[in-house]
Amino acid sequence: MGVFLAMLEELTDEELIRELKRAELAEHLTGDNAGAERVFAILVGRHNKSFARLVTLRYGVDAASAEEIAQDFWLECYSALPRYNPDRPFLAWATTILFRTAEKFLRKRSREVQLSPQSDFFDMQPSGENPETETLTREQMASMLSALRHLPTDLVLLIQLRFFENKTIEEITAATGLGRSTIFEKLNLAYRKMRRHMKED
Repeated sequence: MGVFLAMLEELTDEELIRELKRAELAEHLTGDNAGAERVFAILVGRHNKSFARLVTLRYGVDAASAEEIAQDFWLECYSALPRYNPDRPFLAWATTILFRTAEKFLRKRSREVQLSPQSDFFDMQPSGENPETETLTREQMASMLSALRHLPTDLVLLIQLRFFENKTIEEITAATGLGRSTIFEKLNLAYRKMRRHMKED
């Protein structure tokens, strides 16, 4: 069993979902859903923290609300998996569902959700991993986050991958299915939009 789980960990997201669909088919035949649960748990463990942080970046909610949104997202994601085509990048597909789930959550709890100052966000940031952000003042970071929330969702995802997860361009290409030149163009567009918003602030 340990060898099997280790093999699953090595799979890409798309391969993992193919394995999940095979496990669900076996579940219909045998009644044993342990295999599907194990595969899905790997997918959740792989992305839950970064998805919660992405919600915080995009919508400015506190950490507890971001976790709650992430939990709602995984339920939505699992329900939508039969419609997912593993030939498409999982991350781009899942991010669309994530943001839709977040917006539904925020509409539902618009009177209850308290947008925190950035203390929760800064608590979530790994210390010492990104020298570029360590040189920024708290005020500059708050201004950047404000500008970030005005970006389209596809640009927010690229900023998250590149600067908060320190992904290489090659890793972003594999995760999103975008070409290198498209990624550079979108990142440059994101920078221009953020700079414009920060100047207006």
